[in-house]
Amino acid sequence: MKDYHISRHNSFYTIGLSYLKADADVRGKFSLDADAMERLLLRAREQGIDGLLVTSTCNRTELHGFAQHPFQLIKLLCDNTTGTIEEFQEFAYVYKNNDAISHLF
Repeated sequence: MKDYHISRHNSFYTIGLSYLKADADVRGKFSLDADAMERLLLRAREQGIDGLLVTSTCNRTELHGFAQHPFQLIKLLCDNTTGTIEEFQEFAYVYKNNDAISHLF
């Protein structure tokens, strides 16, 4: 993959968790219904997080977007679900820039 310059001030991150490391109970704590997703997207806009894509299925929940630090996305997810930062750290993954893009495909 070519090394593209993605953003001058932010990096592109994918943060999330899936069935590969988290059981159904843990994944359920981080799931987002339509209302929670809308709240999360509004908060993201208020916080200046650009181009956010949210995926929430029975097998995974992921946020893909531009941020200065991945913790911005992690906190956004935890603030809008019943999952905790500690649980996220135990079961989740974080990818940055080209790794995040590769994860999408």
